[in-house]
This record gives sequence, structure tokens and C-alpha cells, in this order.
Amino acid sequence: MKFYYVFFLNFCLLLAPGFCHAESVDVQKQSADILSDGTRISADVYRPKVADQARRFPAIIMSHGWGGVASHLAETASDIARAGFVVVVIDYRGWGKSDARLIQVRDKDGKFSKTRELREVVDPLDQAEDIFSTINWVASDTQVDSSKIGLWGTSFSGGLAVYVAARDKRVKALVSQVASMGWGSNYTSFANDWYSKGGQRARGRLDYPPPSLKEIGELRGGMIWEKLVRFRPIEDADAIKNAAALFIVAQNEELLNNKDHSLAAYNKITSPKEYIELPNIKHYDIYTGSARKTATKTAIAWYDKHLKGVSTDSQ
Repeated sequence: MKFYYVFFLNFCLLLAPGFCHAESVDVQKQSADILSDGTRISADVYRPKVADQARRFPAIIMSHGWGGVASHLAETASDIARAGFVVVVIDYRGWGKSDARLIQVRDKDGKFSKTRELREVVDPLDQAEDIFSTINWVASDTQVDSSKIGLWGTSFSGGLAVYVAARDKRVKALVSQVASMGWGSNYTSFANDWYSKGGQRARGRLDYPPPSLKEIGELRGGMIWEKLVRFRPIEDADAIKNAAALFIVAQNEELLNNKDHSLAAYNKITSPKEYIELPNIKHYDIYTGSARKTATKTAIAWYDKHLKGVSTDSQ
């Protein structure tokens, strides 16, 4: 098992420039529409600007965590794209600039004659499908080398990256930071209640959550609980055979137990893998300042090595 701590990582970054990205290019940002199960989801695409229009790049698909939107990841996406990657950042269906799927609701007579948009809820299986659809989209892009596709997920989407990579062999590298892998070892104590909610919803007795409902602390977005009970990335990790997996965690993580989440997933994976703990930071610290920069440089080095074949072992 390999553990790399940030003081060692920064030492390598200073002494071995090759540990960082091997190139730096200008980037242009574009908007794109991707159809996922027939619903339009919005994407921000960051493309390297190069004179050689025939050149193809590895692609990185980025997805935000619980209650986030694509614009929150703009700085990190730009950094990765400048290192020579096509980067696609999505808003899940019903979030940000994406459209929402329509659901039927009862009218005053109790009949299902009305529809409404299902916005700003957390449905892990729908969100995973949005990532699968984005893989389909990016693999057919003329500027992308479809044999070199990577995922980047953070917090709740760190688990989604594992879930998707276990099911789509086109994913060759993933970075999962400060991730939740479902609900850890104690999820079975909640399963019956979550299934019960699904039963009520199937019978039309329980409505879907309103937009941006806060059910867990300040996290924005009500959970579709009967979907969560089927979302267990921790049980999928050992199915990852073709993707190199990097886990980055916060030493002082306060929202979950790293041993039950990232470390547990790391221990089950048999493909190339690394586990990096950034000291003296909490969950949300990884999105700003030096912690964000370190995590991003580490991710770029991982993609360089496993998508571009830029080895750092000898440096």
C-alpha cells in the first residue's frame, strides 16, 4: 500500500518538474449540450488551443458533488485543460444550466394529469447515467483520443467516479477526492426505511423533494433515498480492472470516515492505485488555496502518467 503525504508530494513537485504536467497550452472554453436519457444536460468544455487541428487529446470528465454546479469547478478544469487535456464539466440533470426530467404529479382530483420538472434533487443513479452519457459524447469528439478517457469526482461524485469506472471499461484513469462511497458500513441500518420511501413513492403517496431541499445539514438537494440504497460504490471497487485509481483525502475529514470510504475502496482495487492524504485540512478546504492547487497538480500528474504515459517513477 502506498501512502504519499503532501510534504513529500511538494518536495517532488519542486525537484522534479516532470511530476507536474508535461506541457502548458492555452485553453478555450465552450458550451455544449449532451443528451442523457433524452434530457439535455449542459456541459462546459475546456479545449487546448493548438495549431495542429488533427491532434487528439486525452479527455477528463469532471462532475461536482452534492448540491454543486459545473461553474464551481471552472478553475480546476482550466488547470487540467492547460496540461493538455480536453476537459468536460457537466451539470447533472435538473441542476445548473441543465434541463430536468418531467415527473407526473396528482391534481386536486387525485389523478396524475399534471407534470412538473424535477429540479435540484440528488439521484445517484440518474447522475451516474449522466456521466455515462458524457463518456459517449466525449468518446465521439474529433479532438479526443477515445482510448484515453479519465474521470474526476469530488465528495459525492468521488463515489460516482468509482461506480462508473467499475461499469465502463473506456475509463482508463480516475481521481476521487474527499469521496463518499455511499453510506459506509452502517447503511444496512437505514435500508428498510429507504426502501419504504420507495414503496410510498411507487404508490403515489410520497412526492419527490422540492428543489434545493436541505435534508442533511446545509447540503442542498433532497435525496432520492430508494436510489441511494442501490448506490454502493464500495461494493463496486473490486470490479475496476482497467482504470488506474487515485484517491485524495483530507486528514481532518469531518463529514465521513475515510477508512469506511476512500480507503476501503482503495483496498479493494487491484488495478494501479495510490492513496494520498493531505494533512491539516478538512473536507471543504480542498476546494481553495494551496490544498486545491496541490490536489490539482497531483491529479494532473496521475493523468499524465496513466493517460499520456508520462512516467514520473524515475524522477
